[in-house]
Amino acid sequence: MNLTALEIKSFSCPKNKKQIKKFDGNGLFLLVKNNGSKLWRMRFKFSGKHQEMALGKYPTVSLSEARKLAEQARILLIQGINPLDERRERKKKNLSTDRLFITIARKWWEQQKNSWSEDHAARVKRWLMNDAKMLHKFHIDEIDTGHVTELMLSIEATGALKKAPVILSVINRIFGYALAHRLTRTNPAQGLPLRDIIKPLPKVRSHSAIVKPAELARLIQDIDSTQSGSFCTVEALKLIPRVFLRPTEIRKLKWEYVDFEEKLIRIPAEEMKRDREHLVPLAKQVLEQLKYIQKITGYSCYVFPSQRNSNKPMSKNVMSNRLRDLGYSADVMTAHGFRSTASTILHEQGWNHDVIEAQLAHLTGTATSRAYNRSIYLSERKKMMQEWADYLDFLKQD
Repeated sequence: MNLTALEIKSFSCPKNKKQIKKFDGNGLFLLVKNNGSKLWRMRFKFSGKHQEMALGKYPTVSLSEARKLAEQARILLIQGINPLDERRERKKKNLSTDRLFITIARKWWEQQKNSWSEDHAARVKRWLMNDAKMLHKFHIDEIDTGHVTELMLSIEATGALKKAPVILSVINRIFGYALAHRLTRTNPAQGLPLRDIIKPLPKVRSHSAIVKPAELARLIQDIDSTQSGSFCTVEALKLIPRVFLRPTEIRKLKWEYVDFEEKLIRIPAEEMKRDREHLVPLAKQVLEQLKYIQKITGYSCYVFPSQRNSNKPMSKNVMSNRLRDLGYSADVMTAHGFRSTASTILHEQGWNHDVIEAQLAHLTGTATSRAYNRSIYLSERKKMMQEWADYLDFLKQD
């Protein structure tokens, strides 16, 4: 009796067996394994020998598609052709350069490079050409999770453990490109549990930060000139160096906190780490940026809403993940590290320590002054925030 689509959905392998077979007729059957996978197989006889041919995995290959593949194989058998031999020959012919992983990776890189800084583009190209070399020979459709796992282990073996997550992220994006262009049906890099494959990454100093002006200049240039990524992610990472807020405070920033007339952000106590209302003077560049953002996300109560639900803020770690995409590893720069960057450089420039600390929302002054003066050093802070924004603009142009 032929199988039905409804039956196939309900099939499961008993716990006391490794696998079971469910036959559809004319040699076609479904192999149901105890790990939950369901595989299409066709059994046939050629030159007096029984052979078995894989036709794909359900539900990627549906019942109707499996029957078509089986019918094509039977036609070849009538013609005296072994369908397995024909498949091997077809694979050889189809393995043209335009379907190789490296060819598709190059196309993706060419598409993306203008959105990156020259240094980052060169870095990604090195990863593809050198670190991911073992994938070059494969057709994009031939690569599975095993191949990607082997690559991660090979990177670990070189001692460059920190490269593994960023290269995995690049491979994930390449497969995303291939999926979008219908060059493959799967993405073996998506959801790969890297932490279970390689040794844990060495613990890094929390809130790593760039504090040298030359390095900060390159970072700001990369952030402000690279447009890859979602709108909110791009704009949030542009904003955070200029307002000294913590990543969680940026994520949860609401339009009701932004006072365009007074040129201030007023964050209520319940949203701050130390349960005290905090004021952020807005430089003219930041004010312009927020007005631009409001045109796009003003429909939400959040300045940076979630793409899935506008009633929620954007996801955690998106700014840190974007830094990783730009080529800045966790031991070089973190989203929280912009506070340390600003503090270090402003102290070097001779700004008053208490003014800097007040703008970072650290405890300053006496307990009484903290309780009654939420605007402590506000006039100095306004001047400092404008000069800091001007300084970052200067670094970009240098």
